[in-house]
Amino acid sequence: MYKPAWLGGTVVVALAIATAWTAWPRPSAVLPQPTDGGPGERDADFRQRREAWIESLHRHAPGLDWRAQDAAWRAQRIESVQARREAAIAAGAKTLDRVDTRAVDGLWRERGSSNQAGRMTGAIYDAANDRITALSQGGNVWRADRATLAWNSPNDSASFVSDGFLERLVDGPSERLLVASDSPTGVYRSDNGGTSFTAATGDGFANPWYTMGMAVRDAAADDVYLARVHYDFTAPAAWRTHLFASHDRGASFASLGFVGERDRVALFSPRYGSSELYVLIDGALNRIVAGTDALVPVATVPFAPAVGAGDRIALSGGVEGGQVFLYAFRSRANGSQTDVFRSLDGGMNWQARSAVPTGLFGPDSTESSTRDPALVYAGGVNLYRSIDGAASWTAVNDWAEYYGNPEFKLHADIPDVDVWVDGADVERVFVSTDGGLYESTDALASVRNLSLDRLHVSQYYSTYTQAGGARVVLAGAQDQGYQKALAPGGGIDDFVQTISGDYGHLDSTDGGGSVWMVYPGFAMVDTATSVGGQGGLRFWDFGNNGLGGTLWMPPIVADPLAPQSAILAGGSMAGGGHHVIRLALSGGVIGATQEGFDFGSAVTALAYSAHDAARRYAITSDREFFRDGGSGWIGTASGLPENHYFYGNTILSDPARPGTVYVAGAGYSNPAVFVSTDDGDAFTAMADGLPNTLVFRLAISPDGEHLFAATEVGPFHYDRAAGTWVDISGLGGPDQVYWDVDVVEEGAAGIARFATYGRGIWDFVISGDAIFTNGFD
Repeated sequence: MYKPAWLGGTVVVALAIATAWTAWPRPSAVLPQPTDGGPGERDADFRQRREAWIESLHRHAPGLDWRAQDAAWRAQRIESVQARREAAIAAGAKTLDRVDTRAVDGLWRERGSSNQAGRMTGAIYDAANDRITALSQGGNVWRADRATLAWNSPNDSASFVSDGFLERLVDGPSERLLVASDSPTGVYRSDNGGTSFTAATGDGFANPWYTMGMAVRDAAADDVYLARVHYDFTAPAAWRTHLFASHDRGASFASLGFVGERDRVALFSPRYGSSELYVLIDGALNRIVAGTDALVPVATVPFAPAVGAGDRIALSGGVEGGQVFLYAFRSRANGSQTDVFRSLDGGMNWQARSAVPTGLFGPDSTESSTRDPALVYAGGVNLYRSIDGAASWTAVNDWAEYYGNPEFKLHADIPDVDVWVDGADVERVFVSTDGGLYESTDALASVRNLSLDRLHVSQYYSTYTQAGGARVVLAGAQDQGYQKALAPGGGIDDFVQTISGDYGHLDSTDGGGSVWMVYPGFAMVDTATSVGGQGGLRFWDFGNNGLGGTLWMPPIVADPLAPQSAILAGGSMAGGGHHVIRLALSGGVIGATQEGFDFGSAVTALAYSAHDAARRYAITSDREFFRDGGSGWIGTASGLPENHYFYGNTILSDPARPGTVYVAGAGYSNPAVFVSTDDGDAFTAMADGLPNTLVFRLAISPDGEHLFAATEVGPFHYDRAAGTWVDISGLGGPDQVYWDVDVVEEGAAGIARFATYGRGIWDFVISGDAIFTNGFD
């Protein structure tokens, strides 16, 4: 991002946990371990702390469901945008990218990456058309002819976020796509290849949490079944698995009632050769009878010990010689292994097989061949294959091998495995990873990356753009590392991955000559931002230096008076409490000094004044605001919510209005944005027009006229004349979680550069007719 010295705020990003980086001195190629999802979180306490921290970001009053609140807002927005989008297309609109509001006009432009794909969650192969349909974690449906891999998202204005439950029904030459979504909540169908979607109707959809599975009895028939976690108010009240059935190809669903505990119910129907549909409840296998939806017991899978709290159940199988075979999986709560049982007679009898040496990443992380009971696959951080009916298991590759050979080695973390048969009667195995989609035609003896170009599903937490020179764009990604677009051009750029892992809070006060950032477990500064490689990276490890009590990703802000120094939100290096840690790079080594002031609770955001480089601001998890004018920190604020439901994520100093400071964060039970005009002594709400949601970051133009917000539900601009926030996604901005925004000056107008969690980086070009010498043509 470009910003004058010390202009801007900082945001806490909800990144996943990490195994602490302890190797020192640095090896030639640093490869921090995978940090997000499932067994990547090997320490159960780590997972609990991570989940607690994510909940704290979305702070709210007791009894309020923030996920449902966000999902409801997104559902109504999608419905509205779909209608306007279809009308614009019918009217022959030349572009859907332009946004016109009373306060700002602009044009949406996608910037990348083109080659650093994020998490995919499911894939369907259409043999008749040699076409792949896939779902990203960002919730978009993507399609490509297998021969060309010219990936395309038919509709960016609607995303359906879940663990990857995508089905395709066929009726002669026509098709229906079904997506089970958690945000917005429901099942959505498309009869035009994903160009538009319609929500299913039905009863029993109240009080949802997340989807656990969706299965079709026969792709050419009408029956669809859905398993989703809902709150069961019957004693003892708890979150349990609710089963639903549709007999009109997913247009409507009826409740079949609660059937089991969450994560301990699995649906399965063979893809070819059988219309049987099974539901596994703990160890109890049932058939769902066509026509009546009755659950008929088949047998019990003899898991030992019995399935319990924290365990995860999965079911897969196929048909050999007209006989259904099944695999039942129990991923243990501690993530140490996955127990496997196999039945060769449709579930009547079961035999214990060798355990997979990993916990499962998610509910769809297992699959077997559709016709050969000897071939079965299971994924956690790494993917394992068995070619002897689960008598033994072999890793396809170790996650670290990806970085030297991304085309032919799997990325870490395996949310989904799908097996389809092509027109030549060859099984194609599609593997969804945190680094895109892979394919194998030899039972995973080898794999090939299908996402090295044009699958634009990068998941970014933070960006920074150099102020001069090549205007290199830097980005911190989820599990795709710290990235650089070294020669940004006129469109969607390729990025190079400098180092693996998760990075956030990118910040600089020398125009990008040196950029500070944080990974879960260490702080890092890049002193050679214009080149690839790790030669310019310097690290300060939390554990090795005794720093404890930090947030998972503590805020870090570069010092405007000393760009090779930064302040980091602690924690404490000694003696407990919550302190600011000053980091300084000297002689190639980062040193640290703990400041004496104890804030009393976790510091959740830090910033410097845009008018006085010696003036600093902080906000804590107890919603207390602090200012340091050079003589020490003092608590100042009144006017912030007196309840305990505001969590401040970002602080921004207005460059055109001395003394004006904005803070923003969790707005579920109170306003999400506040403003002070007396340097933080008092705040007033500034949230009209914003939905009740979470604001991750604010950014402002140098003249103070354009104020932007990146939020859980989209991008917003503040209309100063009307005193209200305006949704600027229009018809061209992708429907995504927007984690970050920076104002970048290029040419005659400015750009609000947004980082999304699923569709990469997008620029909102203010006054969209302007022509820029860098970045656009």
